[in-house]
Amino acid sequence: MRTGHTAHFLLFLIAPAISCFSQDSTTHRSLFHDGIDARMDIAYLATRDDHVSDQKYSGPATSFALRWSDFHETYGFRLGMTYERASDIKNYNVSSEVTGGTFELADLYPIGRTELFSHDVFAALGPTAEAFMYYRKQHIAQNSDANPQIYESGAWMFSLGARMEAVLAFRGGLRIDAALQTSVLSLGGGSGSSSGGSTPVTLLTPLAGLRCSVECGVAYEFLSAVSVAVGYRLQITRIDSWNYLLTASDNGFLSIGCYF
Repeated sequence: MRTGHTAHFLLFLIAPAISCFSQDSTTHRSLFHDGIDARMDIAYLATRDDHVSDQKYSGPATSFALRWSDFHETYGFRLGMTYERASDIKNYNVSSEVTGGTFELADLYPIGRTELFSHDVFAALGPTAEAFMYYRKQHIAQNSDANPQIYESGAWMFSLGARMEAVLAFRGGLRIDAALQTSVLSLGGGSGSSSGGSTPVTLLTPLAGLRCSVECGVAYEFLSAVSVAVGYRLQITRIDSWNYLLTASDNGFLSIGCYF
């Protein structure tokens, strides 16, 4: 995973914007739109789930996302959901399937405008709330007398965090979008407790439970109401509480947005 290059580019794009905190109340409205966008990701997923195995499983995955955005003069919000599935990730000849989903809300407040290479850069920052679900099942012969949790694993998290977005605008409807989102405090639970069953609700700090994503894409707007974007997104989930779980996915995405 080329995470270093992506993170450096994101910081390079966002850094100049966050130093400028004065902005006309209407300038961001031309770039942060009201509307709906749908996205499809083709991904490579790698996961280690110690409840099932301490070995890494990896393979292709796909995900679909739908997001609704509504921006006003001084703030905006995004409401979205995501479904992800990897039907055949492997460790040598042993395979499993992973299914995950999210439901999230982000409030965004414009924090500045500046210039980069003689083009306007806009930034927005705000709090987020996310509900995350994870389920994994091994593709192996099962003993009918055994506890199903030997072959299955699950986790859920409800997280409060922060999101930053930046837009580098060019003429003719071309733009570069970048975003960074991370959890700060979470409640979670799932398989793998010391009792052998599901753990009760647990409070998770960023060291014990983390959901973090970074993305960057190129978008083109046309007809004043439609945009098409392609880009890259890295998603990381790490839990080190009742069970050790680490998943990371490299995602190439295509999205289409319709503005109101």
